[in-house]
Amino acid sequence: MSLKENLLQAKLKIALVLLVIALGYGGWEGWKYYQYLQSSQRAFDMLKDSLKSIDEEKLSAQVNFPQLSQHLAQCVAQVYPFIEQGNNQQAAISARAQAYLRERLLAKDNSRQRGTLTPEEALQQPLDILPHDFVKQLQNSLALNATGTGNPNLAFVSATLHHPQLDMDFNLIFYLQRTGSGWMLTDLANAPELVAQFRQAQLKRNEAKRLLLIKKNETTQQRMNSTLPIQSCEAAAGVISDNKTLLVRVIVMGRNATAERVNGYSLHVTILNEAGKPILDRYLDKAVPLQPGEPFKQGWTIEMTADSEIGKALLAGGKLKCMTRWQTVALNNGEVLYIREVKQIPEDFK
Repeated sequence: MSLKENLLQAKLKIALVLLVIALGYGGWEGWKYYQYLQSSQRAFDMLKDSLKSIDEEKLSAQVNFPQLSQHLAQCVAQVYPFIEQGNNQQAAISARAQAYLRERLLAKDNSRQRGTLTPEEALQQPLDILPHDFVKQLQNSLALNATGTGNPNLAFVSATLHHPQLDMDFNLIFYLQRTGSGWMLTDLANAPELVAQFRQAQLKRNEAKRLLLIKKNETTQQRMNSTLPIQSCEAAAGVISDNKTLLVRVIVMGRNATAERVNGYSLHVTILNEAGKPILDRYLDKAVPLQPGEPFKQGWTIEMTADSEIGKALLAGGKLKCMTRWQTVALNNGEVLYIREVKQIPEDFK
């Protein structure tokens, strides 16, 4: 065999080896790609793509919203028993949750930044269940754990949402499950813990709102007291000639201590017996203007049945006393000072 023929044969062998290697590599890559198409990683990547464009149709095929919201509704009903009360409570909560989630997913301003608020202003804002930019946060924080479950047909998808109104991070853990129609996000695994955590944070925020309101009321009360300082309050009670009607007379003296006219006011009066035990509470008002520096002496008459429990207590109370505090003061500049009602725990989401 000539040298030329040897070289040709050698080239053929090399080409054959390279072909076998190429076919083997191609087959391996093809197998790997097939495995990827069947994997939770593929489903996870598709989910992230759907979140980027907020493709409602694709998301509906990738997330089992009814199942997820049903479990969430069970947890919400336990922690918030006053929401959607009735025989179909969980179904109503589930429907409400799905509608809210869909609305927030499709909102055009998911990433819109709100203006800077002071802590006091922020407390007065309605509490959102989800952060205003929660879709963007999901996109940035979604992570896949395909091996943590120990089940080839189940994976974890986690995300972290920071809630600025509550100043707290919430860690979400979802089940990504292989179903008959492919991989789907089927449930919020830590829903009970999340709902309880949210509730505690909400109550903490409500308490901060209550304390802020008390502080504001104290400031307003001081301002009203300095505007219209009360000098004295007198109270007396007696039965008229029919022996059935009791009249309680309350007289309050004070003055307008400011350089501004007061257009009207109301005050809270507590009438006590001679020993100091409260008997009667009333709100009394007047629409009589008070000029700057003008003193006032205002009287009110409260009528009631003499043989009522309060009437009997007033008649047996000896020399009556009264305590007063301003409830509202209307200034001539249009400003109305008033005391707001302070609730122990003002609930949200009713």
